Parts: sequence; structure tokens; C-alpha cells
Amino acid sequence: MKPLYAFVILCLLLALPQVEARPRQEAALSIASVRGELFYLTVGGRVINRTPTNRVDVGDLPAGRYWLDIRILRRGRAQNIRAEVFLQEGYESIYELARGPRGNALFLRKVGEEPMRRRPDPRPTPRPNPRPDNTYDQDDVVCRNAMQERELERALRFMKEEGMDDRKLEIAKGEIKLAGGIMTEDLMALMDALTFEDRKVKLAKYAYTFVCDTRNFPRVLDALEFSSNKREMQDFIYKQ
Repeated sequence: MKPLYAFVILCLLLALPQVEARPRQEAALSIASVRGELFYLTVGGRVINRTPTNRVDVGDLPAGRYWLDIRILRRGRAQNIRAEVFLQEGYESIYELARGPRGNALFLRKVGEEPMRRRPDPRPTPRPNPRPDNTYDQDDVVCRNAMQERELERALRFMKEEGMDDRKLEIAKGEIKLAGGIMTEDLMALMDALTFEDRKVKLAKYAYTFVCDTRNFPRVLDALEFSSNKREMQDFIYKQ
């Protein structure tokens, strides 16, 4: 009798409607900078991109709340943003880094959500957006150590308090070395704080190896007035 009972039970099980298991859905996150600023992203303590990009897409994230830590590189000066977000199951949450109504600080705002049509690649995917002026390539990682605005103001203040150009030059060189990097625009501000052009040339040559945006370095010629000094700098730049 036991084989008969087993056969009946098997038939009943086959007659029951099959319930398809609901696949476990993940959530996704996309963050892009509106004006092409490069940034690093950490999600819940997990570093997503070790090379700064202007857009990061992240998948394979269980739905739920996360703390985001964003470090934005803007003209060599970093801005840090920490924000809590909620990622809805089965959706890609889209955010952007935009400039606030006051000042130059960026903030994170949600743009919308889109259903996940496919399983996203968990690796960050840089998107080639048009690069605005005053930004820099991803390989310019030295810009993470560029002189901050407060450091520039301090250097200019110290230089203003000195009367001798040679002393001003040493202060500028020391502050650049201490910071570890500088943007061309800030270098020109230090050059303008010097009186004699030969000192300006010396400062520009010294700072070359510290300059983050090397493609903009030829702009230092605009800080010089005499043609002989401009030719000297042009020769220097050509040799580099």
C-alpha cells in the first residue's frame, strides 16, 4: 500500500499550481556632477572608485539606507559631503552634484528613480562628459594635495608682511612645498605678490613640478610684462 500512497501524493503535488520564486532584487545608485567636477565616492564605508571620475554608477547594493561620503576635487580644493540616502528595491536612484544658490559649494540632490532593467555592473563606470575649464584629468591625482584657499590666503598674508622680495619668494616656495601641489591660477596670485619679475620667473620655475593642471601652466606668461622674461619662461616650458 505504501507505493500506492506515495504515487497519489506525487500526483497531488504535480497538480498544485507552481509558485515561481520571486528573484531577490537589488538596488542601484548613480551620481554625476553637473559641471564635470571629479569626485571620490564611498558607500556605507566601501570605497567605490579609487580614481576620481565625474560620474559613478554602482549596482549590487541591497535595498535600504546608506551613508554616502563624497570627496569633490574643485580646482584642487576638496569639498566633502556626507549624506544619507535610501535605495528602493528594484530601482536605480539617480543623484547629481549641483551648485547651490549661494556660493560655490556643491550639494547632493536626488533627480529621480528608474526601474532596473538589467543587473548593473557593480564597478564604477566613468562617463566621458565634456570637460569644462578649470578641471583636470583623472591622472592628476596630485591635485588632491593642492594648496587650499585658506593656505593661499595665509601665504599671501605672510608675503604682504615682508618687505624684501627675496623673503617673499622663499615664503611662497615654502608654502607650495608644504601643501604639496598648487593650481596655476593660485600660482599666478603668488607671482603677483612679488615685485620684481626675475623673482616671479624663479617662483614659476620652482613651482612647475608642483602644478596640478600642467596644461594651464603657460598662463603664467600673463603674469609677466617684459618680453625677455616671457621668452625665458617660454624656453623653460618648451624644455619641459
